Amino acid sequence: MKRQFFLLTLISLILITVGLLPSEQADARPVSASASEVIALVNDLRASKNLPPYQVNSILMSIAQAHADYISGSGISTHFSADGSRPYQRAIAAGYSVAGDLTQGGLFAENITLGKGLTVEHAVNNWQDSSTDLDSLLSPDLKDVGVGVKDAGGVSFYVLDAGASTADSTVPSATITTTSTNTTNIPGIPVVTSTAMDDGTVYHIVQAKEALWNIALAYQISIEQLKSLNSLPSNDIYEGQKLLIQRPKKVTATPEVVITATFGIPTSTATVPVTPMDTPTSTPLPVPPTSRRTGEIAVGAIVLTALIAAAVGSLLGRQKKVVSKEDPGAEND
Repeated sequence: MKRQFFLLTLISLILITVGLLPSEQADARPVSASASEVIALVNDLRASKNLPPYQVNSILMSIAQAHADYISGSGISTHFSADGSRPYQRAIAAGYSVAGDLTQGGLFAENITLGKGLTVEHAVNNWQDSSTDLDSLLSPDLKDVGVGVKDAGGVSFYVLDAGASTADSTVPSATITTTSTNTTNIPGIPVVTSTAMDDGTVYHIVQAKEALWNIALAYQISIEQLKSLNSLPSNDIYEGQKLLIQRPKKVTATPEVVITATFGIPTSTATVPVTPMDTPTSTPLPVPPTSRRTGEIAVGAIVLTALIAAAVGSLLGRQKKVVSKEDPGAEND
């Protein structure tokens, strides 16, 4: 009977454990999904507006994921990368030939959203709530797409890059603006450098579509130097911003040299040499050295003399007593 009760109890515990497994697995499911789910939802949205679906592009997938990794590590939501480049510039650097007028950013767009436990549905909904981001999702000119998803510290980061390439015959080719004499020739991003002021100071006024990286290249300094000069906490800059490029040069004062000219024949006065006279110096008389050892010897001699005298006196006294005992009449003589 006890054995049957034990078996029934064991079977009940196993059934209860198996019944709990589905709920535990559901709770363990990651909040964020794959990039393909994001693209599927975006294409569903485009289909509802009678727009063709975005085509997945491997280069855009790569740069979108790289940027998702970057902002998740820095904790800053920004369209600028670590080197100050913008989305379309990152695409060009990765080998994607962005179509359109590159001086205006080309045919390229980037959406970013993040949040604690942010699901794919919430991410796409957030983009639909922004008019700029919605234009990226429903653009009739953009053809390719790439998405990056990253989870860090319970926060989900989503990046979507969409663009049109010159490889597509249905879009115009990229426009490269030729720069003038005082312009650094960076493809598609002309930067006109400023002339130094009288004291050597150089300022640059940020123009549309400029970024830290191409301004730094134009003036041949590093991005870190540019940020340090202007105490910039990040790579974000805005149109019309005044940037310090070079501090005023230090002016070193030239010491005045005083030249004294003597005209005519200089006169001189003979100087009679003075023979030094010897000053007699008294020689001190020698003083016998006194030392602690000398004092000790003197005291020892005195004590020794006293002891000898006492011994002699004692000896003489004994002899006298012996004589008196042997010759009683000696005392009377």
